[in-house]
Amino acid sequence: MFAKIRKIIDNGQDFFISTHIDPDGDAIGSVFSMYWALRSLGKNATVYLKDQVPYRYEFLPGPDLISHAIPERVYDAAFVLDCGELARIGEGYENLKRTETIISIDHHNTNEGFGRINVLDTGASSTGEILYRLYKYLGISLSYEMAVNIYTAIVTDTGFFRYENTGPKALLICEKMMRLGVKPAQVSGMVNGNHPKERFLLLGRIFSTLRTFDDGRVAMAYVTGEMFEDTHSTREYTDGFAEILREIRGVEVAILLRQVGDRQYKISMRSKGTVDVAEVCGIFGGGGHKNAAGCHIDGDITEVETKILEAMKR
Repeated sequence: MFAKIRKIIDNGQDFFISTHIDPDGDAIGSVFSMYWALRSLGKNATVYLKDQVPYRYEFLPGPDLISHAIPERVYDAAFVLDCGELARIGEGYENLKRTETIISIDHHNTNEGFGRINVLDTGASSTGEILYRLYKYLGISLSYEMAVNIYTAIVTDTGFFRYENTGPKALLICEKMMRLGVKPAQVSGMVNGNHPKERFLLLGRIFSTLRTFDDGRVAMAYVTGEMFEDTHSTREYTDGFAEILREIRGVEVAILLRQVGDRQYKISMRSKGTVDVAEVCGIFGGGGHKNAAGCHIDGDITEVETKILEAMKR
């Protein structure tokens, strides 16, 4: 697949790069590193993100201009990174179908294989890890801009090396990125230690909804639109809250319900390894990893909670 990608890049000039809505560190780091990789090869690259770059990743070097609407034009190829299905890049994704060659690069086992070329490695810690291998295959000399994005992609998807998907390859790549000037303390400080006050006000409200089930092995909390308004916060402020719930002693699965509509919730599930939450989310059309997954469920709070608990029993 890498050989096919090399040929496509060599023969093209204008490329499109995107990832999923509500992007995390792996998504942003992957997209930005691909931008710099293509630019280093003398290619034009358009970066599209449906959402704004989350404040935790604003420090990452990226393009001066990011498109938030998919242009109605044809590209030589489109790179869709860290995304299981094309529709998850956001509204207007149909416009991208005009581009004949879509290249999907991902590490989620729920990827639908929607690309003309699909690079899927479920054993990789992150999409950033796969991209590092691609860049080395292409003979690209990594710049600091690429290195810090790759490093951030890997460390955020491994929970800064706390998750089970942390492997020797991920650690070795990060060591190489440090040799290119990446400072772990700086990255950790920007991602984990640079939050606005409103995030903590929101977290307090969410903690007040915390309940446990199944003898304390399942923890569940929720956030509503009203909570966002009262604390003057936004959805990106909840990034990482499910992981905090997972830290509770005895909890094997942590679940955060975030209201996204009058009767719709975005579900984030985290597991300590005993439960495959990707399988649970798959029941509702979602997906992800064994230890981290998400989906959308319609209903009010009580209905959504009931649906989730019933799915987990199944």
